[in-house]
Amino acid sequence: MKIVRLLKTAAAHICIICGIDLGIVQILDWYNPFMDFAGHSMFLLYGLCISAIYLGICELHRKMMKIAVNRK
Repeated sequence: MKIVRLLKTAAAHICIICGIDLGIVQILDWYNPFMDFAGHSMFLLYGLCISAIYLGICELHRKMMKIAVNRK
């Protein structure tokens, strides 16, 4: 369970970092659209999506386990 907790914490940090970076890229793209910052930062979007999906799966699994324990 330590590995799952570590991965969940890492995914949460990745979500925060990628979210802030995408916000900064969006602001830079508004100021200078010809540099195409948003087009060159797709890896941030992929990282955000993957870590958000992982966090969602972990949270759903935790809730399902809690429900299963309460039914016993």
